[in-house]
This record gives sequence, C-alpha cells and structure tokens, in this order.
Amino acid sequence: MDDLSIVIPAFNEDHDILKRLKSELVSLGAEVIIVDDGSTVPYPDSIKHGANFGYGSALMTAIKNSTRPIVMTIDGDGQHTISESVKLYSAFKLSGKCDMIVGKRRLDKEPFFRRFGRTLINVVASIVCWEWLPDLNSGARIFKRDIVSGYLQILCRHFSFTTSLTISMICDNYRV
Repeated sequence: MDDLSIVIPAFNEDHDILKRLKSELVSLGAEVIIVDDGSTVPYPDSIKHGANFGYGSALMTAIKNSTRPIVMTIDGDGQHTISESVKLYSAFKLSGKCDMIVGKRRLDKEPFFRRFGRTLINVVASIVCWEWLPDLNSGARIFKRDIVSGYLQILCRHFSFTTSLTISMICDNYRV
C-alpha cells in the first residue's frame, strides 16, 4: 500500500479507535492522515482544525496534505474495518480502469426513516446520473488524488462532500 494515503476525518472520535486504525494501516505501508475537526479533546497525532469546520473540510485538508497518488477515505468511528479497507484497495488496483470506487455499507440497525431518506437520495441521484449508486454517502471510498484535487475548490465543506464529489465525477465521465 505504498502508493496509498488513507485520510480519516475525526470529530470527538474515540482515541483508541483512531490509534488502532492508524497503527494497523501504517503497518500495511499506507500513509495515514487524521484531521481532527475541532474536537473537545483533539486527537494528538493529527492535523487540527481550531474549530469544527465540517466533514468535507476535514477531508479536503487531509487530501491536500496527502502525498500519494491514491487516496482512500474512511470514517474515524470504527465502522470501516482494516480488512474492508484492504479489499477496497485491492479492488481498485485490480480494476485498473476505475477513477473512484465507493464502498457500500450494510446498516442493518438503521432507523426506518433514515434508511428511507438515504435510499431516496440514492434513487434520485441515480436517475440524475443515469447510473445506479447504491450508497452515495458512504465514507469509504478510494480515488485518484490528481483527479479529486481538481474538484476541491467547488465541493461542499460539510456532509454533502462525498455526494457532490461522486456526482461531479460521474457527470464529467470519470469511471466511478
């Protein structure tokens, strides 16, 4: 994974989870960048935002500070495992033709209205893009850094960062 930067936005996340994630991913050869987005007790081994600027802002800061050609985003709350990260990286490398791969979550215990809303957003975005998007808001994704860097100035600094990025890339005919 020596060509991979893994970026993790963090806001009041468990320090033990962040430490474990970073340690295990670094041992696999990845560069790991954690951006603490204004936590009340900031994670020590991170880039720190002085205030909570938003999920997208933390991802942008991490991507700008990454040094490797492939970037993976994962959430800092432990919902994405190391083995899932390895599988996502392997799929990206094996495809050889993708510009971005988005992970799909399995949220079995998600409340009905949240699941309904997420499904509705996925369906509407899929119709707009003419491409099925099973989990538009997933925090687990992998992409080419040089392509995404060109979008940073127009993307939202909050939760719609991943949605906007995915739709923008599809509309610009990148392989997602």
